[in-house]
Amino acid sequence: MFLEKPDHVTVVVQDGDIVVSVADFYAVYYKPTNQPQLILRRRTDTDDHALLARACQAANDKARELGWIV
Repeated sequence: MFLEKPDHVTVVVQDGDIVVSVADFYAVYYKPTNQPQLILRRRTDTDDHALLARACQAANDKARELGWIV
């Protein structure tokens, strides 16, 4: 049986958004056509700055993989 670590980052593309989730936290990013970077659409409320940085990095990694950003 596979048990996921509670700090495991999951990144999926859903309806043109990049959704990053870690345990009970999630963040949704999108790439406007007229902007060179991702924009945060919504996220779970948290003061954990390390978690926010991990989510942003994961979203940017996925966007680069998809060719959305350089």
